[in-house]
Amino acid sequence: MIPPLGSDETPALQIERLERRLAREREARRAAEAIAETSLRDLYREQQRLALVETIATAANLSDHPDEAFALALRAICDFTGWRVGQAYMFADAAPGGPLVFSGVWHDADPELRREFRQISDRLSFDRGEGLPGRVWASGKACWIQDVAADPNFPRAEPAKRAGLHAAFAFPALIGEEVGAVLEFFLERPAPPDEVLLKTLDQIGAQLGRVVERHRNRGRTRAHTLALEEKTAAAEAASRAKSAFLAVTSHEIRTPLNAVLGLSQALQREPLTATQHELNDGVLASGEMLLRLLNAVLDMSKIEADKAVAEMGDFDLRAKLDSILSIWTPRAEEASVLLTLDADLPQARIRTDQGRIEQTLVNLVSNALKFTPAGGEVRIGAALFGDRLRLTVTDGGPGVAPEDRQRIFQPFEQTDAGRDAGGAGLGLAICAGNIALLGGQIGCEPADGVGERFWFDVPVSVAAPIATIAIASPVNATSNDRALRVLAAEDNAGNRRVLEVLLAPAGVELTFAENGEAAVAAALADSFDLILMDVNMPVMDGVEALRLIRVAEGEASHTPIHMLTANAFADDVARYMAGGADGVLTKPIQLPQLFAVLETCLSPVAQAA
Repeated sequence: MIPPLGSDETPALQIERLERRLAREREARRAAEAIAETSLRDLYREQQRLALVETIATAANLSDHPDEAFALALRAICDFTGWRVGQAYMFADAAPGGPLVFSGVWHDADPELRREFRQISDRLSFDRGEGLPGRVWASGKACWIQDVAADPNFPRAEPAKRAGLHAAFAFPALIGEEVGAVLEFFLERPAPPDEVLLKTLDQIGAQLGRVVERHRNRGRTRAHTLALEEKTAAAEAASRAKSAFLAVTSHEIRTPLNAVLGLSQALQREPLTATQHELNDGVLASGEMLLRLLNAVLDMSKIEADKAVAEMGDFDLRAKLDSILSIWTPRAEEASVLLTLDADLPQARIRTDQGRIEQTLVNLVSNALKFTPAGGEVRIGAALFGDRLRLTVTDGGPGVAPEDRQRIFQPFEQTDAGRDAGGAGLGLAICAGNIALLGGQIGCEPADGVGERFWFDVPVSVAAPIATIAIASPVNATSNDRALRVLAAEDNAGNRRVLEVLLAPAGVELTFAENGEAAVAAALADSFDLILMDVNMPVMDGVEALRLIRVAEGEASHTPIHMLTANAFADDVARYMAGGADGVLTKPIQLPQLFAVLETCLSPVAQAA
């Protein structure tokens, strides 16, 4: 503002003052513009930084493998910082045990110039604290080197110098506080640390750590799955081996047992003395018990696989208990133990699985005798309460601790007393499996006074008596009837003798074939009312012989063929039936079932006579 007239200030001084004012205003305007420009530049940089973090976070969330996220992060960080080279390191075993190795993920603005440096980086590995990647691993924090050529802990200093690389920084991909990977960057000139950038890298490292963590978890899941598959395959192989072993064992035991029971049954029809009949009845009872125990042991594998099926049937429980008592009384007397039976049962037959009831009771009696000292007593109790049967075995032993009463019914679980007495710890587990299959309950409790009371109860029904099957009479040669013509394919001489003895009262005309090939030849050369076909035979097995006979018969009315086998598994029976068999008789042969088959052949014979 120009001073008013009359002022002492000359025009020259007024102009000088105005010029100074204008200079101050221009300086203030330039300062304001510089501040505005710096603020705008800082704002733009902050936006870029946020965009960088967001881009890498998005990539980390969407990537299925760390390599994908690392490749994007290297490129984005180089673009943001203007640095030329970036590469990623991961742990050699995908776990923080080390060492750190080059992941193969690399970003370079001039890859040909730095080929040597990349190749050397590819070959090296870094332990904790070694080189730039190792220092980041050791500290768990970002690390900055102003010039790698002057750094004493940088093994690649010379090749870096030849590649024109100087400043370097690296930061960790963190899983919590654990280093999961390391990303490394290089600049073509020395540079001081950038604190703002280092803070940004902390955020980025947390995002990339999530990718590494997901990758590790997937790896662990895959490893667990592979291990589980290997264990499953091994278990299946073991199961197949066990099934094969059980099948062979079943066959090998059933074959001689068939002769024992068959010949004992034949002896029942002979004029024996009372003592001889008693001895023979004991052989039969023990043999039948052995057969039922064999069936139960074979079926234990099915219990474990939840494939067992209860074989329901009618039987006289009181007679069964008397039989068990008579068989185990000599054993008890040897141990100086009194074995008694207290059975409050009606005069009726019951329906349940006889084999499983017998096996369970026998196991409990055997255990009770084992734990009862000389001079003690083992009591068997039985009672029917409506539609439930309750059986108890009370011993005179040391008893079972309360904490062990549930555990001892698990496979291979034993008390100290049980281990001292010997055994594998499977007896009570088999009992528990049997009773569970029948829908019952099993347990133990302190007995009155001394010992332990083991009990089980199962649902049963009172059954009607089984009708007696008529046995065919010997043929009268002068009558119009003719004998049943039976072809029996059996390679075992003992079993052929059993069939001969068992079928003699029925008056059949019996022809033997010692293998499947001979059976096929006999069946095609003559006509038979029934063919009994063993399964395991030399030259040709029974299944193949069955197939060839059915093929030869074509659409014609076929001859009844019943497989005669010690392979009693349900899968085997289904296979025989699918192959054209009319039925299956298992060894040891049961007379009622055998005569029932003969009876079905009587009507066709009468019509043909």
